[in-house]
Amino acid sequence: MPQNQKKSIWIISFLFIAFIIGMMFLGIKFTANHTAVAPENSNVIGGGFQLISPAGSIVNDGIFRGKWMLMYFGATRCPHNQCRNDLIKMGEIINHLENKASQLVPIFISFDSNYDTPSRLMLSMKAYNDKIIALTGGELALRDISILYHVSIKKAPINSDISLVEPYDQFILMDPEGKYRTSIQTGTETHRIVETLESIIQ
Repeated sequence: MPQNQKKSIWIISFLFIAFIIGMMFLGIKFTANHTAVAPENSNVIGGGFQLISPAGSIVNDGIFRGKWMLMYFGATRCPHNQCRNDLIKMGEIINHLENKASQLVPIFISFDSNYDTPSRLMLSMKAYNDKIIALTGGELALRDISILYHVSIKKAPINSDISLVEPYDQFILMDPEGKYRTSIQTGTETHRIVETLESIIQ
């Protein structure tokens, strides 16, 4: 092959690789600097997701079909320990549901994937009910689920280096077919939430 032709192929390959790297960089920069907000013109809540468990395995929504899903969105560290309190309440709800607890899967989705790595999630969740399934994911996956479930990702700056995720103030209940059923304020008393769930889960 002539030397000039080899040089042209090398230049084209280099430019192509540089283009791909540039697009990846722009994508990462975009997701890092934009807050996802659920569209107000859509009344459909829910959808497919693919996230990461504390064990590092990929988990998608399909494995929960046939079960009710009680979903909570936040992080292991939040302003005023709100996430901690909500996760404790989530565990109490499961305990009080008794027989109907087997029909429901409590799912905690952390929006702070930079801090809540799989290994840290595994360690943190030991303080809560072991039936709670903790999940997180990359920025794109978390942005997508925040849009699908109408849960805005908001962060409260603590100082110049640290911002904490503000938890969503509602538990979201999805039916065994993966369709939205209702939302319950996290501030509602535990026994009231249990009563609501017992009246819905049959």
